[in-house]
Amino acid sequence: MLEIIISILGILLTIFFVIGIHESSHFLVARWLNIKVICFSIGFGKTLYRWHDKKGTEYILALIPLGGYVKMVDEAEGKVTPEDLPYAFNRQPFYKKFAVVLAGPLSNLISAFCLYWLLFTIGFTTIVPIIGAVTPHSIAAEAGLKANQEITNIDNHVVQGWMSIITRIFVHIGDNDILKIAIKNPDTTSQIYALSLANWHMDDLRPDPLSSLGIEPYQPEIPLIISQIAPDSAGAHSPLNVGDHILAIDKTPIKDWEQLITIIMSSPAQVLHFTVERQGKMLTLPVTVGYKRSLSFHKYGYLGISPEFHWPPQFLRKIQYGVFAAIPHAWNEEVNFFYLNWISFEKIIEGKVSFKSLGGPITIFQSAGNALNSGFVTFISFLAFLSIAIGFINLLPIPGLDGGHLLFQIIELIRRRPIPLSIQLLCFRMGFILLFIVIIQALANDILRL
Repeated sequence: MLEIIISILGILLTIFFVIGIHESSHFLVARWLNIKVICFSIGFGKTLYRWHDKKGTEYILALIPLGGYVKMVDEAEGKVTPEDLPYAFNRQPFYKKFAVVLAGPLSNLISAFCLYWLLFTIGFTTIVPIIGAVTPHSIAAEAGLKANQEITNIDNHVVQGWMSIITRIFVHIGDNDILKIAIKNPDTTSQIYALSLANWHMDDLRPDPLSSLGIEPYQPEIPLIISQIAPDSAGAHSPLNVGDHILAIDKTPIKDWEQLITIIMSSPAQVLHFTVERQGKMLTLPVTVGYKRSLSFHKYGYLGISPEFHWPPQFLRKIQYGVFAAIPHAWNEEVNFFYLNWISFEKIIEGKVSFKSLGGPITIFQSAGNALNSGFVTFISFLAFLSIAIGFINLLPIPGLDGGHLLFQIIELIRRRPIPLSIQLLCFRMGFILLFIVIIQALANDILRL
């Protein structure tokens, strides 16, 4: 129950931070430039709560948390009273209209930079990217990569963790080119490997750049010994004890905790027969697996048992910088993820990346909940990444998005007269249809991943 509450809290914090900052920036800049705001809304659909301020602006909290809007006085959206004409959006000079629209996505990018700066300032620990195994006959194996090598560089870009490695690999998706990986051997010597991507393929629905290349990150062996049993869990009400060495389940030998967790999660409310070693004796114990529900109400098995495990210090890397030294690192992180969004968009347009790889609201909500459950640092990193994604998407020159409004304003500046309202409405309708199709596709992908 606590995990679900934390997940819901993570979702709410994500919505109010990313969407709230975006829409608040539109609102505050409009107010600052003396443009009258009629309505400020977080979410769409049925109104859950509303109130008005002294200037007559209506504030709305709506049911569907997939965005928001700021409605200003505008002759393009209806009749405007004579006393409000000087404060109408459409009657403002170019720089005011441009500033109001740009404020939203720009605020997302600025907030992401601040979050990355905070992360680099307070510091965080990452796992050293050491190859654990190389799949035989894979692209990595053909190139000569081996287990126990540390990846230090991708395409002349220094990498410090698996996330930055995945980001750099993703740039090559759909391209029949060469991926250059620099490594450090256990004896500290260095080598560069060229991976040919001519026959590289990934699962469209669940893309995994590392496994598709044949690279498995190193993970120390976790003993199959129960170290903790959560109170009031199914494990606590079972005959299992702390110290039991798990050997098999339903006569199937268990090799590692990953296999064990997979079996438990796929067996909600079922009885499994655990073979364990306890004080030198072999026992077979009937264990009824409990269950939990995900945010999508999917039922999965849960037992509440866990091992005692700590990463050896030599496999961990502490990253932390001073207040001023963190600035360029935060900037580089933002540029890298903005570039990743651009490359992703470009490859989708070119057909190199399938629409099946898109993530929709369910993916975002699950990621938000999981990030907060994983700790403060992970959640801050997720917020920064999502802020960049929202900022980037809203800068795209698609009618209905901020980028579409900016494009129309630039065209008006060049033409020195407004674009006919009929053309604007047609473009906006086409833009909304496109966005609707993309959202439906992303939602369908989410459902298929459940």
